[in-house]
This record gives sequence, C-alpha cells and structure tokens, in this order.
Amino acid sequence: MSDNKYSVTQYPVSSILEYIKSGDIAIPEIQRPFVWKSKNVRDLIDSLYNGYPTGYLIIWQNPNVKLKNGKESIGKKILIDGQ
Repeated sequence: MSDNKYSVTQYPVSSILEYIKSGDIAIPEIQRPFVWKSKNVRDLIDSLYNGYPTGYLIIWQNPNVKLKNGKESIGKKILIDGQ
C-alpha cells in the first residue's frame, strides 16, 4: 500500500499555459506578490527554450480556498508555489 501524500507529474509547458489560459490554475489569496524582475523572467523563458530544468510548480488540486480575485477555488488547481 502506498503512503504517498502527493504525486509528481511532469507536464509540458504548453499544457501549463493552457491550464492558465482556461482558468484551471488559480492563485490563492495567501500567495505572496509576484517579485521577479524582467531579466529573471527572460532567463526563465531562455531556460525553457533550451530545455534546461527549471524547478517545480506546487499545485493543490480541488481545495476550497479564497483566491486573489476574491472568488472561491472550487474545482481549480491552486498554485501554492512556483508563481
């Protein structure tokens, strides 16, 4: 019997972008503000383009929490870390 409390799933960047575009991924009220400078964003995009590892996104599936926009998160993937 598996005792895993989480799972690791690899998604292509195109899938993550589609989740964002469709509104399936949301940012909870508790998430800190975005802090990257333009140079950091550019370097991340360059790393993605070159196929370099970029770290993890931590996503909580189907919680019931308040989002940054004030709505409830029912049925959404909530971005806990990796904004």
